[in-house]
Amino acid sequence: MKKIAYITVILCLLLACGSRKEYKEILVKAETIMYDHPDSALHMLEQLRDTMQNAGKADRMYYELLLADAQNKSYVDFTTDSIMKEVVRYYDRHGSANERMRAHYLLGCTYRDMGEAPMALQCYQEAVGCANTSSSNCDIQILTAVYGQMSRIFHKQNLPHDEIWAIHHYINCIQHSCDKEEYIVAKGQLIRPYYLLGEKDTVLQIINDTYQTLKRLGKTKRAASILPTSIYIYLERNQLSKAKQVMDIFEHECDLFDEKGNIVRGREHYYYTKGLYELAVNKTDSAEFHFRKAIQYGYNSEGYKGLLSVYRERNNMDSVFLFSHLYEAAQDSLHNKMQTDVIHQMSSLYNYNRSQKEAAQERENTRKAKEMLRTLIFLAVVLIGAISWFYYRRQQKKKEMILNLENDLGNAILIREEIQEELKRLKEKDYESVIATKEKKEAELTQAIERLRAKNELYKRKSNENNTDRLDDFLNSSIAQLFIKKANNKTERPVPSDAEWRLLESQFSKDMPAIYNSFGHDKTLSSLEQYVCILLLLKIPTNAIIMMVKSSPQTVSKAKSRANMKLFNEKSANTLENNLLSSLKRS
Repeated sequence: MKKIAYITVILCLLLACGSRKEYKEILVKAETIMYDHPDSALHMLEQLRDTMQNAGKADRMYYELLLADAQNKSYVDFTTDSIMKEVVRYYDRHGSANERMRAHYLLGCTYRDMGEAPMALQCYQEAVGCANTSSSNCDIQILTAVYGQMSRIFHKQNLPHDEIWAIHHYINCIQHSCDKEEYIVAKGQLIRPYYLLGEKDTVLQIINDTYQTLKRLGKTKRAASILPTSIYIYLERNQLSKAKQVMDIFEHECDLFDEKGNIVRGREHYYYTKGLYELAVNKTDSAEFHFRKAIQYGYNSEGYKGLLSVYRERNNMDSVFLFSHLYEAAQDSLHNKMQTDVIHQMSSLYNYNRSQKEAAQERENTRKAKEMLRTLIFLAVVLIGAISWFYYRRQQKKKEMILNLENDLGNAILIREEIQEELKRLKEKDYESVIATKEKKEAELTQAIERLRAKNELYKRKSNENNTDRLDDFLNSSIAQLFIKKANNKTERPVPSDAEWRLLESQFSKDMPAIYNSFGHDKTLSSLEQYVCILLLLKIPTNAIIMMVKSSPQTVSKAKSRANMKLFNEKSANTLENNLLSSLKRS
């Protein structure tokens, strides 16, 4: 029986070793073909899914890393971060620099697909921190992909300066590959952020340099494909001859059009640009044709705007009326989306700034210092908790002392009133000696009452020392800066939304607690009166306030007068701003 048991165990071990050798070979093969044939690698790895459930942790983590990489390269969207978080934890402890960088990069791609841009940026920053660029074995391909993904997120978040930073790092990585064509195309990606910054001369220079360099390499089609942005800029500047020259190059040298003149999917915005040129040279029929094609592919706002111009040119008032409404509806839809994006971007911007600080802190520390960092964080939390508890107890003691003082004060007043009544009765009976004694006691109680009142007021003032206003913090907050931009017409939608008003009021109550609390004393301020006071503290002009609160000048003036009367007992609307600023100086 023992021999049979030994033979069974040996057979199981041999089968396991054979199986492990077989899937090891498949994993190595999948890794080899990953960059050139990611679909084939993904198919091979998916066949191993059941087998890998029983593999050791090292093999299973390697499998999950390869599977995620193949899915990412095959454009399969990630829907959960649980597996990749486990992979990252494993390789942070057991992986090489390249493996750690790869794991953090793929976790970032996971958050990218899940719509968590700040988390994706943090992971990409951590991936950069893992890269050992001084080593000849550093995986430049992954580092290139990291910076490329970062630049795309920065572009979506409307952060052109950060996008330029990421693209420059992307260009430096591409330069290591010695692929001259891709290096030139990478430099051409700077077109996007500089266009967002409104630096259109720089954009034209980048386009021209990229076009000429690719032409010299013999990449005529690829060179011509980058020209539409310059056409649009020339049309904006009414430089029709230059626009025509570049249009002819684009349409004849690139391979983006079929035999019927239709452009490839994803580039249909060019129909609007083409329509603008045809309209500028008085070819209204051709312009109308191209504007309608732009609408077919979802460019409603641009298309309706173009058709509106066409029918104005033809003096067809019925069509002008029709397309005015269509254009207005398209703009409203666009503005609604932009309004939602603004709130999301504000939140994302806050989260991104926090993620940047955390990533920078992580890069400054070595792996060996992480345990020490955790210890320091724990001690800091304990210290903050102890300090918070100390201040809380001190505040409670102050409140208890004030309460005791008030009780003593009340008792003293009652005793004095009793003595005063007794004195009154004694005076009526002419008991002069008793009266003198009682009068002396009354005087002593009066002095005690005055001392208790003074001490009570002193403790009350001390208890409110921390309730101070911080105007600079409020003015520098992101929501306050957004309202200032709206007042200066530096945003697409100058009228704030309800959500933006709530964010402004919340920030004001946090940074300006004393003056905010005064809004609720005696006669409570209305919402309009509060908004007017806050906007005055932001130095926003009256005409901008009228527009932002969507009220008439008379209504805003009355709101100022009411607020001034409630807060400072003055009827004038003109002195409200000075009174508010003076109250801040007093506090």
